[in-house]
Amino acid sequence: MEFSGKITIKNNKENVAGFLSDINNITPCLPGVYDFQNNGGEIQCKLKLDISAAKISAMSSVTGKMSFLYKAGLDSINIDGSGRIAGSKVKFNIAISYENRGEETLLDWKSSFDFGLIVKMMGKDRVNEISRENIDRTMDCITSKLNIQ
Repeated sequence: MEFSGKITIKNNKENVAGFLSDINNITPCLPGVYDFQNNGGEIQCKLKLDISAAKISAMSSVTGKMSFLYKAGLDSINIDGSGRIAGSKVKFNIAISYENRGEETLLDWKSSFDFGLIVKMMGKDRVNEISRENIDRTMDCITSKLNIQ
């Protein structure tokens, strides 16, 4: 599954790059993440995701473990990760580039997720809906933090 979008931040590129270069600024915006550990470049965490929107009576949340590399540069960040959620292998990539627009900065983001067997268990439409909700919530949180710096 692939998702993408563009967001204009009311802050200059240098401030945006500085903020995004520190994963600790972003982790409060990541849904369900806890037990976050930065092991010298590789980041590991546990998560508990609310999937109640899927309307599966026996399941309102799923848990998992993820590990990922967080690479921040002057013009972009790239996050490559994998792990297991609800017993299913998951892989993902998130790339965010930032472009100066005067006093504002354009964030252009793209993400791809391979949810493995979760798609077969829950259905593509449900996984897409839950993913979109979590992505929107994450990007709204990051945007609000960057707009008030």
